[in-house]
Amino acid sequence: MSEKALSVKELSFRYQEDSPYVLNGVSFDVYKGEWLAIAGHNGSGKSTLAKILNGLLLPAHGEVSIQGKHLSEETIWDIRKEIGMVFQNPDNQFVGSTVQDDVAFGLENNGVSVEEMRQRIPEAIKLVNMEEFIEQEPHHLSGGQKQRVAIAGIIAAQPSIIVLDEATSMLDPSGRMEVLQTVRKLQEDKKITIISITHDLNEVAMADRVIVMNGGRVFAEGTPEEVFQLGPKLSDIGLDLPFAVKLSETLKNKGIAMSKIHLTNEDLVDELWKLYSNK
Repeated sequence: MSEKALSVKELSFRYQEDSPYVLNGVSFDVYKGEWLAIAGHNGSGKSTLAKILNGLLLPAHGEVSIQGKHLSEETIWDIRKEIGMVFQNPDNQFVGSTVQDDVAFGLENNGVSVEEMRQRIPEAIKLVNMEEFIEQEPHHLSGGQKQRVAIAGIIAAQPSIIVLDEATSMLDPSGRMEVLQTVRKLQEDKKITIISITHDLNEVAMADRVIVMNGGRVFAEGTPEEVFQLGPKLSDIGLDLPFAVKLSETLKNKGIAMSKIHLTNEDLVDELWKLYSNK
């Protein structure tokens, strides 16, 4: 078994003493170097969970451990150094007048030396393929480019875990794919642990493993392939299966010899091309 990066045990939370719990007995582990997607509709508890993981909220009951440290008022600042958050709207994260300045901002706040910053900043910008925009004003960039800059700022701080909190929900399909491919490259090249909080099952399809939340509890857990087999049960809790999954299943039911249920449009097109190019 891989080493744990993060562990959640019997986590419960409510915003007021007399209000219902928005998280109720949630438990799961995240392993170093994996990409875990946490999916659910609005109100499922996933956004509250993201805030707890970053120490913005503290659990009412249960325990969160990150890199072996238990989350508490005493350890919040240490834990925040381990987790980098990328939020829904990248415009809310920009403070620098150029891409380079923006990536530098977090390092300055953390007291990183100038010499270290000179090394980290270009490395982080290169990792997200934004070198040619290093002197650009962030607000002149496309949505996908802005999120890549936001990710560069997180990478430069060298956290062990990156949490994407609905980070692609405001992007068009091109920008969304741009960001997700960047995340995949970081995970593979730098072995960074990724947790993506999302309601978009197309994003879930790119993860290694997925947890589905519903009503503040874990509804399902497994690989994307395993979870997507729930089909109508996911629709019943407000989640829409990716187009490629639905079409793969339809073609299979029509008697077309599909090798598997495909998670992405690209994989589905590749198999259909191979099937019919030989005829």
